[in-house]
Amino acid sequence: MLAPAPTARRELDGAAGTEPRWRVLFVTTSSDVGGTESFLRELVLRLDARHFEPVVCSLKPCGQVAQDIAAAGVHVLSLNMSERPRIRELAAGVVKLARCMDDLNTDLVQSFLYRANTLAGLAARLARRRPVVVAGQRSLYPLGGRRAALAARWTRQLSDRVVAVSDAVSDELIRNERLDPQRIIIIENGVDVARFKVDPAPGLRDRLGLAADTLVVGGVGRLSPEKGFHHLVESIALVGRYGVSVDLVLAGDGAERSRLERDARTLGLEGHAHFLGVQRDPRPVYAALDVFALPSLEEGAPNALLEAMACGRAVVAARVGGVPEIVEHERSGLLVEPGSPAALAAALERLAVDPVLRRQLGHAAARRVCERFDISQMVAKHAALYRDLLLARHAN
Repeated sequence: MLAPAPTARRELDGAAGTEPRWRVLFVTTSSDVGGTESFLRELVLRLDARHFEPVVCSLKPCGQVAQDIAAAGVHVLSLNMSERPRIRELAAGVVKLARCMDDLNTDLVQSFLYRANTLAGLAARLARRRPVVVAGQRSLYPLGGRRAALAARWTRQLSDRVVAVSDAVSDELIRNERLDPQRIIIIENGVDVARFKVDPAPGLRDRLGLAADTLVVGGVGRLSPEKGFHHLVESIALVGRYGVSVDLVLAGDGAERSRLERDARTLGLEGHAHFLGVQRDPRPVYAALDVFALPSLEEGAPNALLEAMACGRAVVAARVGGVPEIVEHERSGLLVEPGSPAALAAALERLAVDPVLRRQLGHAAARRVCERFDISQMVAKHAALYRDLLLARHAN
């Protein structure tokens, strides 16, 4: 427990009478640095405190994002579950979570990531005072194999609503899980546009010793197979053969890092591939880039892509999942076929030799995010969903 336990719920006096202040329990599998975790932090800290009292529960031990949330005065707790829990630990986690819901007088539960979605739905059914359940679906399908997919499909039916971050994710839920479209609501990701305005100071480029005339291409994210960074490394080598001076910058960590570093050496990128590890603040990374690359093989609606666009970076992204809903090909970025280093290299070479196009795409990308993907819109839509569901439950 990282913050004082919440007091009993207060009633707020409104013009038309007394309005409840709803207690919302946010359940997440992990709370370390990551796209979903950062999304959770922004949502929790930006909800209107006059109407919602958030509490956060991390299934795994509390990480950096949980600490950030607790430092802001929000009650945070953890079930301290292991990285790969067995059935007995999962069952115990359901019981603990149900008890937590009762102890907190929870009105609504919002869960993120497939394990949290699974446990939250089951725990809500065990709770004495059943809360409204909202599950979040941010990827096209659960990462974790067949068992994870089956667990997600079965427990999804326990949710009152499922929030999908893109049309692509919604379509996947309908097609593969046969979920009733009426139970799905699409709320697109959002970023703090003002925060991601790039500082023009060289910063990271200077620290890495990158020449002014070097094209710097980079990516931010988990270094795992589905992110496709091995294709990006290969494409950088191909661009170099075209006579373009290009360096690669990757921020993030994961199981693929050693392979990516090995591939970079094998392809002759020694000294031209920079692996930064996890960066708590990715803004200096975006500021150092000429082109942001997203070579993923599957995506729901990636936060890193929105952040890079908000920074005014030209982007090249694989045409997968919800990415085409964010990037308008030839207008706010370039889309390429997934899994093709040659296609990725061709797009990068095109941007390398055309700085005017890079600037045009970067400006258009920033406008696109400002108009459609600002974080205030995302928070307002979640708040409206919570209130609609809670008021409907209260009326019944």
